Amino acid sequence: MRALMIGAAVALTAALLHGTAHAAPPSNDDFADATTISSLPFTSTVDTRDGAAADDDPTTCDWGTSSVWYRYTAPADGFVRMTTDRPDGENPTLSAYTGTRGALTWTPGACKYPHGGGSDTFAVTAGTTYHFLLQDREFAGPVGFRLKLVPRAANDDFAAAVEVPFGTDVTGDTGPATLEAGEVRPSCESSTTRSVWYRYTADHAGFIAARVTQYLPNATISAFRGSALTEVDCLNSSHRPLVFAATPGETYYLRVADGIYSAAPVTVRIEDAPPIRPDATYVLPDQPGVFDEVRFGIEPNDPAGRWLRGGEIHFGDGTSAPIRASEGVSQVLHTYAADGEYDVTIFGYTADGRSGTTTRKLKIETHDVTVTGLSAPAEAVVGDAGTVEVSLGTTRYDEDVVVELLRRKSTGYWDVVGTVTRPLPKGSTAVVPFTYTFAKEDARLGKATLKARVRIAGHEDNHPVDNERVVQTTVVE
Repeated sequence: MRALMIGAAVALTAALLHGTAHAAPPSNDDFADATTISSLPFTSTVDTRDGAAADDDPTTCDWGTSSVWYRYTAPADGFVRMTTDRPDGENPTLSAYTGTRGALTWTPGACKYPHGGGSDTFAVTAGTTYHFLLQDREFAGPVGFRLKLVPRAANDDFAAAVEVPFGTDVTGDTGPATLEAGEVRPSCESSTTRSVWYRYTADHAGFIAARVTQYLPNATISAFRGSALTEVDCLNSSHRPLVFAATPGETYYLRVADGIYSAAPVTVRIEDAPPIRPDATYVLPDQPGVFDEVRFGIEPNDPAGRWLRGGEIHFGDGTSAPIRASEGVSQVLHTYAADGEYDVTIFGYTADGRSGTTTRKLKIETHDVTVTGLSAPAEAVVGDAGTVEVSLGTTRYDEDVVVELLRRKSTGYWDVVGTVTRPLPKGSTAVVPFTYTFAKEDARLGKATLKARVRIAGHEDNHPVDNERVVQTTVVE
């Protein structure tokens, strides 16, 4: 009996495993068996885990290890939107095609990627059959597919531009939009295929910023003055604001445009443009003195991301210099004649007319220690302990100095053979003695080449060219 029970259990397990391994694929797994969509809106749930990609599945948009198909014949011209119910990152790729198997043509604008890129809305033509392909990979499983009609964008045409109140978010969508015949194109782009229009009537004077609040790197936003559509600004990256000087009572038109590959819902906002605060983002060297050519790196510090068109820097010592236009850091060089603390004032302006001024303190403090002399025996015998004297001087500040004695090796490198740290008062001189024992290597070279080197503890030396001296001693066995 027990043997019979074990045998039955094994058979049942095998049957279950067999059934799991060979579950039926989705009914619309193949292009020929695509699910027909007879009317919109349409919703369907399918499990893609047991589907398989066909060798001739299109890869224009993306690829997958499993796929399912739907087909829809549009009864009229219009726009449709295709979506799934999975979160971004786990979605299948969605795309649409026309034509027949083996000769399918991708429908422009019908390509949505798993991570949210691409476009899910596109135009359909009456009487045309569209084949929808869902391609899954690592997240294959149940997924809901939806297809619905969407109305043409209400502000698709210039004449239907939507009013944008100051400080208010106004939504729109470039997906179900077109370009009008003869539509004006701004100077910053020439290839968008979908656009929507907005208008703003200025209620106060000043600099206005208009932006798309979403990050849509392929979208453009442009502004025009009046119905004559005189361009006032244009940006081919919508996440930064465009900026223009507004005149009270004047109407400005905004055009937001995108291409077929990325058209999407947008939110437009108009607000006061941010001020700029041009400043030196770096000053080099970090501890400048009168011997240094001080390098100022000037940037606009503009939240709108515009570069400086020009400006002027006042160094605080009675002199000034222009700030050149630059798409990046504008560099200005200056040498100060005397130590002191200076008020450096930086004025700059952007191409849109905004300007700003900042003032910062700059301390010029020149630290300079000099090796004024170096003496050593003229001749020596291997094993002699000779006295090497380093003479130092400083004139400007009390310094703590580090004095090093170095010996040149046969390889050309230098070895430190002695170090002394000591104070050196302002305006003083000092002699630092070292004892050096002449070695056989010196005799083989025929001489000992010694170098004195001094540095300032805790501060850069602003005139390091006089910080070293070299002396030679003839050495014999």
